[in-house]
Amino acid sequence: MKSLRHIFVWLFLLSLTAGGTQAQSSEQTVLGLEFKPLIKYLETIASDPYLHDARVTIKVVNVETGETLFAHNPDLLVNPASVTKIFTTAAALSLLHPDYRFKTEVYSLNEPENSKIKGPLYLKGYADPYLVNERLFYLASELYAQDIKAIDGPIILDDSFFDNKDQGPGWSQDSSSRPYQAPMGALSLNFNSVRIQIYPGESIGKPARVELFPDSDHLKLVNKITTGLKRTRVYLETDSVGRRTRVVVRGQVSLHHPGSRHFCRIAHPTWYTGHSFRKALKQAGIRTRNKVRRGKVPLRAELLYTLRSPALGELVRKVNKRSQNFMAEQLYKTLGAEFISEPGTWYKGQQVINAFLEEEIGIEPGSYILHNGSGLNDVNRITANQATSLLKYMWGRFDVRPDFLASLAVAGADGTVTGRFAHPTLARTMRLKTGSLENVRALAGYIRTRGNQVYAFTMLVSDYSCEGYRISRRIDRLASAISRADKDLMVVEEVEVLPLDNQDQSQLISPAGPPEGSEEADIPIGETLTSKGGSD
Repeated sequence: MKSLRHIFVWLFLLSLTAGGTQAQSSEQTVLGLEFKPLIKYLETIASDPYLHDARVTIKVVNVETGETLFAHNPDLLVNPASVTKIFTTAAALSLLHPDYRFKTEVYSLNEPENSKIKGPLYLKGYADPYLVNERLFYLASELYAQDIKAIDGPIILDDSFFDNKDQGPGWSQDSSSRPYQAPMGALSLNFNSVRIQIYPGESIGKPARVELFPDSDHLKLVNKITTGLKRTRVYLETDSVGRRTRVVVRGQVSLHHPGSRHFCRIAHPTWYTGHSFRKALKQAGIRTRNKVRRGKVPLRAELLYTLRSPALGELVRKVNKRSQNFMAEQLYKTLGAEFISEPGTWYKGQQVINAFLEEEIGIEPGSYILHNGSGLNDVNRITANQATSLLKYMWGRFDVRPDFLASLAVAGADGTVTGRFAHPTLARTMRLKTGSLENVRALAGYIRTRGNQVYAFTMLVSDYSCEGYRISRRIDRLASAISRADKDLMVVEEVEVLPLDNQDQSQLISPAGPPEGSEEADIPIGETLTSKGGSD
């Protein structure tokens, strides 16, 4: 019966197409389904009163034919927020290729004798954005397996692959200690953030129990949080104390609270990684001295081991699906180091990405601004036309398209759109990258329609005067309409998807994190809508 109904719908659509513009000028109904002219509906959304005083740029393009389905101010420059990341990951995949792997190397001046290395042990980083505590311990275990049981010298840290500037363009606009603006470094660990576990104390008035993971002698914990009966309120702050990072925890935790998990950025990536490496060596059974220093690997040093990251094609999934700022910026500076010269800098990374956009995609020089790779704060400007041109280009790149598509969040299913576009007629019909800042909402990606056409789609909105969720609603309705389209007609569902002004906005603007215990549960999510200046 269902297949018969589909045949009747198909015949009806065919008759509408043959009927010309008269059939498309008004609403139609057949077999209980209501149809509206698609373009007219998109125009209605673009002219919505809530968008009148905003900067809005929209472009929808067929990825196969290049034909423009809809455009509204397509060349207007707007802050793209984290939609910036599709430019960074597209350039990284196209230039470095999906099989590129970051490395972390260990050197010594002498071969081990009697299970001991005489002299220093060198740790050199090449900006691995996914060096986490478990992989650092694996590196230490591999050294132990080489019959290295003691280091008779300091651990020397070589972070010369990047310059010493660890705060990117736009960071100064936000003083938050949250991990979405963690610093960069050639030697970085755990996304340069520390996880803070907070549990109530034994009784009211007692200090709460606070644990840092992973703990390190680089970190200094100041516990000023108490146990009480009122609701839990936690305030976190990190600052620099010499070469150490001080973590200050204030507030109150309810006596019956089950415990909570938070993240803060650290202050000194190189020292954090170095002290954690020394601790990993000790845990693996290798004795070391307490000295950790910075320096460069001498030319005569011998390579002991190379730890390689997962392939870039896998890493970009964590960048785009989770909107991970730190990883995006590591890619940005790595492009500069690999294609211009070491050390990598933001300026060199910008030069490489600019050349990619202008020479490969054909974007006009000087028509856009991309000062960083994550979209953090107010330093980038692009147009919907430029974003859809990038998306169309990546669709045509046979060698990298699968990895780029896989990096985008699946509508209603994962990443920053978990629970968004979850209606059965919309779920999994889109591959998306979200963007959100104070006074910015953005969405870009690919949409497969009911008519089995694929469109590259971008909608960027900034400088609006209403609540942000109202803008997100309109963006979602525009994307949903394209998904429900067959040629020039849109199917109107019996159940409206995401009512425009529904006050229950929790599923729209609070991206769900990954399930507890999963690999990505410890990756700080980039998207935040609650902190002024915060980026996704």
